[in-house]
Amino acid sequence: MGALKYTITVEADVEPQLYLGQNIFGGKIVQLKMEDLPALVPVSWLVEKYGLAKTTIIKKLEGYNQGTEGKHLYETKVAMMILSKPQRNKRGAKRVN
Repeated sequence: MGALKYTITVEADVEPQLYLGQNIFGGKIVQLKMEDLPALVPVSWLVEKYGLAKTTIIKKLEGYNQGTEGKHLYETKVAMMILSKPQRNKRGAKRVN
């Protein structure tokens, strides 16, 4: 049986210290790719990346919209920072005043 291929994705503010030919976790690094992120991203890009509903993303990033009302564009770093935070689940009934 031939060698199997595994893909590891790393998101970091600084460049990770990985080198071609380096042995990690019992395997050898044979390829490194870096993805350039655009300055402004549409909702569809965020839906694909985070798997959230379009309306959920629009509601969470309501104050950060850089596009028009019909074309929602967001700064990549701001959107990723907000959407990557874990969501808190509210429990119990709402208070009645």
